[in-house]
Amino acid sequence: MAEAGADEARWREAVAGVLKGASFEDRLTSLLPDGARLQPLYARMAGALPIPGRPPAAPWTVVQRADHPDVAAANTQLLEDLEGGAGGIVLATAHSPFARGFGVAVNAMNALDGLLAGVLRNAIEIRIEAGPQTLEIARWLSEIEGGTVHYGYDPIGLLATTGTLPTAWPSTASVLANHRQGGTVLTADGRPFHEAGATPGLELASLLSSALSYLRVLEATGLRLEEARHCIGFTIAADQEAFTTIAKLRALRLLWQQIEEACDLAPNPIHIHAETAWRMLSRRDPATNMLRNGLATAAAGLGGADSISTLPYTAANGLADAHTRRIARNCQHVLISEANLHRIADPAAGSGGLEALTQALCEAGWSQFQAVERQGGIINVIQSGWLQEEIERLRPPISTIIGASKYTLAEEPAIPVLRPSPDPATPPAPALNRQRNAMPFEVTAESTAGGTL
Repeated sequence: MAEAGADEARWREAVAGVLKGASFEDRLTSLLPDGARLQPLYARMAGALPIPGRPPAAPWTVVQRADHPDVAAANTQLLEDLEGGAGGIVLATAHSPFARGFGVAVNAMNALDGLLAGVLRNAIEIRIEAGPQTLEIARWLSEIEGGTVHYGYDPIGLLATTGTLPTAWPSTASVLANHRQGGTVLTADGRPFHEAGATPGLELASLLSSALSYLRVLEATGLRLEEARHCIGFTIAADQEAFTTIAKLRALRLLWQQIEEACDLAPNPIHIHAETAWRMLSRRDPATNMLRNGLATAAAGLGGADSISTLPYTAANGLADAHTRRIARNCQHVLISEANLHRIADPAAGSGGLEALTQALCEAGWSQFQAVERQGGIINVIQSGWLQEEIERLRPPISTIIGASKYTLAEEPAIPVLRPSPDPATPPAPALNRQRNAMPFEVTAESTAGGTL
């Protein structure tokens, strides 16, 4: 049997003949937005071990969003989702920066009772996305027995999305930490940074700096580090760049292990919730979003996410109806029950290409994390505008989006939504400038057509 090095040498010789003098680097290697260059061929990494994360052979939790403004309608949707096999819900209120003009109007305890009527709380996982309303919702939920609750409090995310940092957020975090209901309390959320166009390395850096800020605050309130770290969860955007998404989740686990070790803590698997990326969705020919969502969901599952929320393929067009919510839910069921993607613990372990990509993102994320910390931390770099400038500096150009800029339809079909999306408002500084990649193409198409899509 020939040695691997000899096989690669013969392969490179054959490739050189095909390239006929063209540059190997230019034609066959890929330059990542964060600067690393990936080779077209890698040997298997011998001795690589799986990165500890989701329990081996355990499926991730299928999570559906509750975001219909009407409580009764939202309850109907939730019961359909749970009957259809969902194992968790995201309670997104109108105060959430990710409600996108919708969100359940939970303004009193009886409204929360109505939303959860018929729901077996002790059998599901509840995630809260309520922005500044988080403490109020958490207090009401504490009066209802059972279930694991992830409070989802993310004051740094509020700064990144609204331009305002809650003034009493450390005390709010302390109260929530002392009334934890089995899940996490503070969430380091990568979605604001991903939606603003951050590269994977800068997104990882922002997540690390956010989580470290929360760890420091919880320790300052009197919690031991061992307790404080279990209060912190992570939310990450999964997009259609499947290999990058897999590597990003793996890199996040490895990078947080470095921080735990620096704190003299034995590494412990973090809880990662993934949501398919808003940034990649197109309003034009939205059926193409099903392909993007499928790739993103599969990548998040293979990357070791503990729970996943697949956005409906019409989410950019408006409030999803029952059909599109069912497709989002069943996308995950197919990947779990038919493709069995959860059966292998960290399937990327030992893959030369994915290990190299994971390492490249670890290096980029750590380097940019150090740069953020040198600037005073994530809060300072958002408030000073440095982070937005860095995002713009590193943002790669976008030219091809199937359905939006290439292979566009001559006539757009009617989109089945319950309510159309409102026009996005321009956030006040220093909030990040978030938008979907397809928006410039949609604006051009709309102006050409002389109307709305």
